[in-house]
Amino acid sequence: MLTPITAYVLFRDHIPAGAWVGVVLATVGLAMLFGIAAGSTAGDLLVLGGAAAYALQIVLLERYAPHYDPVAFTLVEMVAACLGFTAIALARGELSVPHGWTVWGALLVTGIFASAFAFLVQTWAQRELSATRTALVFAAEPVFAGLFGYLLAGDRLGTLGWTGCAFILCGIVISEPAAARVFRSAVRPEPV
Repeated sequence: MLTPITAYVLFRDHIPAGAWVGVVLATVGLAMLFGIAAGSTAGDLLVLGGAAAYALQIVLLERYAPHYDPVAFTLVEMVAACLGFTAIALARGELSVPHGWTVWGALLVTGIFASAFAFLVQTWAQRELSATRTALVFAAEPVFAGLFGYLLAGDRLGTLGWTGCAFILCGIVISEPAAARVFRSAVRPEPV
């Protein structure tokens, strides 16, 4: 929900009505998927701050990614994140060197594939996609997490959770007509 608002506030981007409807549906679906329960105020503010920072990153990436090399752009993002999080860890007195090959292996895998490679793919994709479209693609992440949790770990979402997944997918389909065609062809393959 914050991505189109951020794009509008910063750059006065025109956001189509279908995208607004899709974002609202995806946001409602996300709330349903996770359950609307009272959490800690500090935790809720951290989540809101993280969402705002990520919305800003998506909007700025839309604006600047087409003008720069994706690898160089990703390198700058990773260095900025490293410096920022190191400064936070130093300020909190929590900077330490991890011990053990398991921890170092996990750091390398998540640092290379889940961070650097993922941001490289996002930077490359956002050379063509709008910020709102990118945010809606990311909105499908909890749907896939729920699906793979169900298939691989036996997690059960319940009616509210699956309804939330449906809302998210409906939001994507409404805001992105191309997504609707992909979903239709997945459900009803065309005869050969």
